Amino acid sequence: MRKNYKLDTHTRSYIKKELYNYEYNKRKLAELQEEILEGSPVQDGQPRGNTTSDTTFQKAEKLISSRSILIVTRKIQNIENAISKLNKEEQEIARLIFFKGHKQVYAQMHDNISKDTYYNVMNKTIYLTAIEFEMI
Repeated sequence: MRKNYKLDTHTRSYIKKELYNYEYNKRKLAELQEEILEGSPVQDGQPRGNTTSDTTFQKAEKLISSRSILIVTRKIQNIENAISKLNKEEQEIARLIFFKGHKQVYAQMHDNISKDTYYNVMNKTIYLTAIEFEMI
């Protein structure tokens, strides 16, 4: 029997998209962090005034203050918090659905997951993630 995890259409589609993009966001975060750490500092020959010349400090400061990194990190944390609220079986099913992209028929045939379980876990994960994103 399915539980009721109702959300408005816009919220549901946004959260679902974020869940499906979780793996991409993790890769993107690693790329952004590596880009900052591996990038060389800009040297244009001009004096820097009161800024530090310590390149390690500059890289660390960029790493902490980069808005895109903060946004992606927050999305990843929200999703991980929502997934952690599921029991172990539901967590595995949610990973199959959102992170591995298993559709309902495939999950039923290869993973022995019933249709009701599949959609209940999907809806519950979306609902809990919406709570973490403070959309409800």
